[in-house]
Amino acid sequence: MVKQTIQIFARVKPTVQGQAIYSIDEDEKLTPSLEIIVPHDLADGFVNNKRQSYKFKFQRIFDQGANQETIFENIAKPVAER
Repeated sequence: MVKQTIQIFARVKPTVQGQAIYSIDEDEKLTPSLEIIVPHDLADGFVNNKRQSYKFKFQRIFDQGANQETIFENIAKPVAER
């Protein structure tokens, strides 16, 4: 029986222009975090009180430039080799 914690990874895919903005904070001392900012839409003239910023933590975050081979080597291959 494997005694290991669940690991959670994120892969950022390209977004449609203007839908969401994101930032990745990979401080070596902390768990990497991904912040997604969804701008308020003021075009309709209504007040939008929804939260604008969402922050999530992951073991590792792969940015838009990561290819499929990099994802496999870092996530799937270690699991398959156990």
